[in-house]
Amino acid sequence: MIGILGDIPFNVSFNGNTAEILNFFNLKQGGAANYEKHSRRRNKPALELVDLENNKINLNITIRSDFGIEPIELLKKIDNYMNDGEVLDFILGGDFIGSGEYVIISYDAGYEYISNNGKVRKIDMSLSLEEYSEDIPQDIGVVIKPKNQVEQTTVKKDFNQGAVEGR
Repeated sequence: MIGILGDIPFNVSFNGNTAEILNFFNLKQGGAANYEKHSRRRNKPALELVDLENNKINLNITIRSDFGIEPIELLKKIDNYMNDGEVLDFILGGDFIGSGEYVIISYDAGYEYISNNGKVRKIDMSLSLEEYSEDIPQDIGVVIKPKNQVEQTTVKKDFNQGAVEGR
């Protein structure tokens, strides 16, 4: 087996009578970091790591009925995964790619070959995945006071916000 996305196996197998071939190509993985730039007088700005973006993966799949995979059935499965927000493991060669958990953000499916009876024989698909991170850290450096703990200050009745003292 080449790899697996959720319960969709990517493999090339032939048992003498039938073939089952599903593989991907043009796999691209990317990530990003967000930095805050702090100006410093007469120095280069200092960068501070703020947070990380979720990793993204893009890949292409060709689904062919003559390779033992029904294109419309697999397209429906991928569409259901996306619509249900299903978190999918993505494994390549026995190892997780990145954190290993992804959701389908989008797909484009091109119906490349349709037989004369309307049966879809081949679909070329591009698939976009984004890393899924469920953990929300408890300590995120923000202090929130409950409404009943807000301090109130009383201002004198003759207080004039625009007045300047001593004139």
